[in-house]
Amino acid sequence: MAKNIKEVDEISTTDKLKALKTLKDAGLRVEFNGSGVPTVICAHPDDIEKELKNVRKLLKDIRYIGSFGVRGPKKTDSIMSEDDRIDVVEAQDNESIDTTEGLTA
Repeated sequence: MAKNIKEVDEISTTDKLKALKTLKDAGLRVEFNGSGVPTVICAHPDDIEKELKNVRKLLKDIRYIGSFGVRGPKKTDSIMSEDDRIDVVEAQDNESIDTTEGLTA
């Protein structure tokens, strides 16, 4: 008896959507980019290797053999880690202090 083995060209959109849902359910931030590949977005570029292993494991569990991606944040992404948020708040606080001092002087 022959096994039902899917070739890479035979991967359906349903499989990709299932992979997308699985990754989202795992708490990862995922996008389905223009080429139709589920892509995980990491908060920091340093986390890519760790997330790659995690994503591979999750997709292997659902027997997904198609393409997927893992990338770091872009400037246009709205992902910020807690450290980044603190830096932004501190910068905003410093700017407001500087503005106030400039007005009184």
